Amino acid sequence: MGFIDLFYSNKTQKEEETISELPRAVAFVDYEHWYISLKNNFGMKPNIKGWFEDLKSRVTLTEAIFFADFSHKSLADEIKRIRLYSNTIIDTRNVGTNIKKDFTDFIILDHIYQKALSSNDVDVFILFSGDGHFSSVVSFLKNFRGKEVGVYGIKDSFSRQLKETANWFVSLPTESDQ
Repeated sequence: MGFIDLFYSNKTQKEEETISELPRAVAFVDYEHWYISLKNNFGMKPNIKGWFEDLKSRVTLTEAIFFADFSHKSLADEIKRIRLYSNTIIDTRNVGTNIKKDFTDFIILDHIYQKALSSNDVDVFILFSGDGHFSSVVSFLKNFRGKEVGVYGIKDSFSRQLKETANWFVSLPTESDQ
């Protein structure tokens, strides 16, 4: 039984038929952006369940990869919450050097490009980040790989250029989240 089977196992036959018609997608989550921006701007924690529910209405999610430097105590505590939805968690902490550099964006980009070049069965790339530096990879996915790209980001921490480059975007938190 795969990730999709486990994720959608409580669905009715009609819901299963609708799900199978949705495009196949993979999600790349900059959890540092999600957690820190939401906490600083709204005093909230990420609604991971709500995000997955929104994705279910848009795509058939085959993989969700969460990235962050989990060496920070507040983020380390989030791992158990993330594991309820995905076991693919990439800790991006920079070890073995005295240089304090955050490599999260570079590691996310590497994973996106590898997936784009190695997996032809992915129709939609989902990115959760508000960082405008991701506009180039979004443009590459759309224009050179023919992929649909959806972007989620946090209000007041969401690059206008990134929104404009994507096929569609969702700003969080929603009114119901607030």
